[in-house]
Amino acid sequence: MDLNIRRQLEELAEHLRLHSGPGEEQAQSIYQDVQTTLDNDDHQGLPDRLARYTVELENEHPELASILRRVADALGAGGI
Repeated sequence: MDLNIRRQLEELAEHLRLHSGPGEEQAQSIYQDVQTTLDNDDHQGLPDRLARYTVELENEHPELASILRRVADALGAGGI
């Protein structure tokens, strides 16, 4: 996995891990998905899942949605 993409996923995982308040349960679920991806160094299907999470979070948690979108864009730019 590209170092820049890995770093962005690590930042995303940390942000999700620390998220509290509304959307905390969703953030933790997404965190587990991203952390599993990092642990297994397997990004298969991750861009699609991030896109789905972004849509789910868009209205109620725009900050999280924005972060997910940025990482999904980086994955796409990296050819993933």
